[in-house]
Amino acid sequence: MTSRPRHDWEHARLSGGGLEFDRPDGLRRALRDGFFFVDQPAGTKLAAGDRFAERFYLPAVVDHADPYCGHRELTERQIAPRQGYFSRDEDQTEQFFLESRHWDAVFPAALVRQAEAMRDFSLSVLRAVLCHLDLPERLWDEATGHSLSQQGTYHLTFNHFRPEVRARGLNIHKDSGWVTVLRSVEPGLEVDRAGRWCPIDPLPGTFIVNFGCAMEILTRETATPVAAVAHRVAEQPRGRADRPDRWSYALFVDSSLDREVSPGLFGYSAERGLRLVADFDQFLTEIVRNTYQRDTSGLYESR
Repeated sequence: MTSRPRHDWEHARLSGGGLEFDRPDGLRRALRDGFFFVDQPAGTKLAAGDRFAERFYLPAVVDHADPYCGHRELTERQIAPRQGYFSRDEDQTEQFFLESRHWDAVFPAALVRQAEAMRDFSLSVLRAVLCHLDLPERLWDEATGHSLSQQGTYHLTFNHFRPEVRARGLNIHKDSGWVTVLRSVEPGLEVDRAGRWCPIDPLPGTFIVNFGCAMEILTRETATPVAAVAHRVAEQPRGRADRPDRWSYALFVDSSLDREVSPGLFGYSAERGLRLVADFDQFLTEIVRNTYQRDTSGLYESR
């Protein structure tokens, strides 16, 4: 059994379509914490994602033959709103966002395969969590914006942290959607526990699964409410010249942005069933805007 990380966060493995936690009450704790560690599937290949995270921001002149360089020229003007390369003075991060409908056109083939595998794993984790919630199975796909039937929105997002920039690492925020599967190999990630920032140190061989705002909204009136975890990345100090910068990347599972597929975000209660509570595109725009401004935070508070 894998040794638990500092602060005793929950750890599970996906087996036979279900989640097996180290402790009998591990799932309950994970739903309260808003995240947990999960073992990477056997045979997971991460080299393509790691290389893109390490090199996407480098100019193409570094190596004309390297398809993992030269992506800073691809912005939302070239791709689509909220897609492509972003660099902001408020954070140390340079970022690259890409929705699944653009993967084939932008990513190297090996990275497309990894992105698809991470998406499929993320959906398996989501199904395994839904099994334990107060929500009838016949409503799962509709309730999650048809993400389970691969009609949702799936982003792969890369972060490169620039220690030479004196700013916060990444602002306080909650993820927008259902689950986020995060690849993080260096310290720096922190979560809010009762007003205290606690470190989430990497656990080799695992991903970190975050629950997002959509899950919190859906379940807040049920017998099994799920917390969307508020998190940030601490400012990264200047290191040695021979030490690589911190990087991370994550697969985000969100509802469909096509209103003909899904009208928005739902809440659920046993008495009233599903009810529409928010336009997802407007909700996502607000979360993104507040996350990346200097004096705001990308937090959704249950109302």
